[in-house]
This record gives sequence, C-alpha cells and structure tokens, in this order.
Amino acid sequence: MPTIEDYCSGRILVLIRRAHIALRIGQLPLVGSWTKRTLQERVAPLGIHPVTLDEAGDIIRCCRCCAAGPRVCQPLFPGSSESESIFLDELASGMIGVRKAVPVTKDQAMTILRKYPDKPLVLSPVSGKCLEICRSEPRVCIYWKMRRNGIKC
Repeated sequence: MPTIEDYCSGRILVLIRRAHIALRIGQLPLVGSWTKRTLQERVAPLGIHPVTLDEAGDIIRCCRCCAAGPRVCQPLFPGSSESESIFLDELASGMIGVRKAVPVTKDQAMTILRKYPDKPLVLSPVSGKCLEICRSEPRVCIYWKMRRNGIKC
C-alpha cells in the first residue's frame, strides 16, 4: 500500500509507472495471465474504488483538514487533461509541507471536486486510511485501465 512518504517524496510515481508497465506485460501471450493475476492479488487489497460526489462529501466532512493539488500521476501523463485531487488529514499536511498541495477548507474541497464533473472520483487508501480523493482521468488512470483489462480492484 502506498504511504504518505511515497506521496510526499514522489515515489508514488515510480509505483504507478511500474503498475502501468506490468499492465502492458499483461498483454503478452505467455506471461499475460500470470501478470494480470499478480496485479489483481496486489491491487485488490488496497481498496481503491470509485465514489460519488455525495460519498466524497461525507468523507471530507469527517476529516480534520484538506489540501488540493494536481493529480499525483499528472507528471507521468503531461498530455492528459488536468484535474485535481483532494488530500485529507495526514496526507494533506504532508503534501502541503512539500509544496505539492495547498490548504483548502472543506467547502473549497467540494467546490474543486465539482469543477470536473466529467472525471470520475476515485478514493485511494494511503498508509491504511482513505486519504486521497482523485478526479481521475480514465484514459490514463491505472485503476480504470485495470478495470478495462478485466482486473478487479
């Protein structure tokens, strides 16, 4: 499971890139089924899943603090459309500390999520807690790519 340190240090980009490579290997005839099965075994327990705007609002209302910043995968896909993520609690503090996000109020967090209605929301656990709500870009998002490839997350 990714950690707050992975996000703050940028190591999360390495983890995302590896998952994309593994997904491409999953298309190869001889090793594809093994690779897909391994990806599913590693990703399914993470608990990454889509949420509605109402569910995201409930999560945000229960958190202590929020921060907003670009999607963490954005540097890997410079041509993809922009959207933002909302980071919560300890992840928010960490991302603010390394200047990858700015503090926002809970109301501002909801306004940011409403700015991108065509981008599905994905909730990601970080360090064992649901701390990131991402307005994902389905074309490049590893979660959506795995789903399209039949890997249950």
